[in-house]
Amino acid sequence: MSKTRLMTAATTALAGLLLTGCGSASPGVAVKVGDEEISTRHVDEVTANYCTAVGELESAVPMGFVRQYVVQLLTLRSQASQIADDYGVEPGTTYANDVAQRKGTASTQPEEVQDDYVELASTSAYAQDILDQVGRIVLEDQGVTDPTAEQTTQAGIDVFNQWPNTHTLEVDPRFGLRTVDGVLSPVDTSTSVAVGDTAKAGQATEPDPAFAETLPVNHRCG
Repeated sequence: MSKTRLMTAATTALAGLLLTGCGSASPGVAVKVGDEEISTRHVDEVTANYCTAVGELESAVPMGFVRQYVVQLLTLRSQASQIADDYGVEPGTTYANDVAQRKGTASTQPEEVQDDYVELASTSAYAQDILDQVGRIVLEDQGVTDPTAEQTTQAGIDVFNQWPNTHTLEVDPRFGLRTVDGVLSPVDTSTSVAVGDTAKAGQATEPDPAFAETLPVNHRCG
């Protein structure tokens, strides 16, 4: 699996959902999303399990990039879950089918690895399912009958976009994520200045497979 394929789900899931209001999370907290705090320890554990589940990659990826990916998906899933609670909806069969497929992919892995992989890999389907259901509710409340799929999706996106205006979203700067044009995106949030080639490679916003191969095995995926 290439880095591009590794990150596809995050790109798809996050592309239309604007996450605003990022700040700095409390010590030991990777992300604070509304009423939920996601610990740095949990992010590290999920990252390690996800890397184990995806197996050999076509090229190595620095673990920092996988960690960013994990934070993005955990943040999106938490937001979607809280919105689902607000509107009293639960994911339907589309999401259930996606989960079943993910479970099959990771069926040979230890239980904790399977659980974390399925949670992350199914996040895009989960968020889309909740988004569409919420969109239909909003349009129904507005008196819109027989809406198109595009109208439903856009109404759901609007809810997701507006949610951070009244809810906390704080990300620990160490994960190199910041709101760019409203989207939680990888950026250089380091306060230090990279001087050598190795240091510069470590702060890149796109992974360098050659650099990744020089890292210890516990600092790279693949």
